[in-house]
Formats: sequence, C-alpha cells, structure tokens
Amino acid sequence: MAIIVVPDALAIRRVDWTLDRPAQVNRSDWTKRRQVVTQPGPSLWSASAEMAVRVGTDDWLEAEAFLIDLEGQINSFRMKAAAQPQTPLPLTPVVDGSGQFGRALRLRGGIPGAGLKRGHKMTVNDQMVSISAPFVFDTAGIATVTFKPSLRLSPQNSAAVEMREPTVLVSLADSAIGWTEDLGEQFQAKTIQVEEVL
Repeated sequence: MAIIVVPDALAIRRVDWTLDRPAQVNRSDWTKRRQVVTQPGPSLWSASAEMAVRVGTDDWLEAEAFLIDLEGQINSFRMKAAAQPQTPLPLTPVVDGSGQFGRALRLRGGIPGAGLKRGHKMTVNDQMVSISAPFVFDTAGIATVTFKPSLRLSPQNSAAVEMREPTVLVSLADSAIGWTEDLGEQFQAKTIQVEEVL
C-alpha cells in the first residue's frame, strides 16, 4: 500500500465531512433512561469530495491518472482538511515528550502568542483531530492542546504536528472508480467517497 501524491492540478472544491464516533446505546423499556458504552479510541473520518478540473487539459489527464494510481481501496492519499491555511503563520510545533495519550497533547516549538481556535484541526501521526478549546503558545513556545477524538497512537517525542494545513490520510471507500467525460462542459466534475486510513 502506497501513499499517492495529490497532483497540483487536482482541485477539490467541496468536501462534506463526517466523523463516526461509535457507541452502544441501551435504553430501558421501563424507565426510558439510556446507558452509553464506548471506548476512547475508535473514530473514523469520512468525506464526500468533489473534484473539478478543466476538461481537455493535461490537468484532467493528471486527475484521471491519480484516480487510477489509487487502485481502488489499495492506496491512500493525504487530503487537505481546510479550504485555506488556518493561520498565516508558519506554525510547525512538535510533540513535547513521549507517552502522551488521550485528548490532550503538550507541544513545543510554537510561535509565542500564536495559536488556534476551537474547531480548527491539526494532524498528528496522520490522524486528524478537532481542537476543543482555544490555545496560544507561551513565551517559551509551549502549549497544551485539547482535542477530539482521542489519539489512537501515542506520538513519539519530537513528532511533527501540522496545524497550518492539516490533512487526513484517506483511501477511496469503494474498490471501483470511474468518471464521465462530457466534451460540451468547460469543467469536469467527479465526486469521490473517501474514508480515513486507520
């Protein structure tokens, strides 16, 4: 399984994201109260992504070749999670200490006074998480970030964290891929279904 590089020519103009957070819900027939059972780790991002590329150009050939290179569900690619950079600053922090699990992560190497808002995304170990509280890096460039869902794997000390342009490692949700060529249209659009690679 390879990670395929997304061609520069490929324009993804709309993405509908879904986060599946499995839980077992039991409701009493007598009291109507519910009990929820869950685990901290399992979650899955999926998306419906619409590509739009000008017809009759080398760009569309690159888009077709990219889809074929994915070989259905075999290979994966890193899909951007934000339409534009979340900050104009070159935020490139790293993990500060090994053995961190759960929904908080201590980081170092940030720009003092810079940070992100609740709802912004970040990528750790190719896993995308959503920041659950605003934060800023202190004068030493250190911050503790809280987020959801929980980390599936503990990142190594000094592992890179992507905050400016977070991505999700995804593969196609179906083993078959195709497209329609309409020579009368100026742009060729194709919607693909993807899901996070765990």
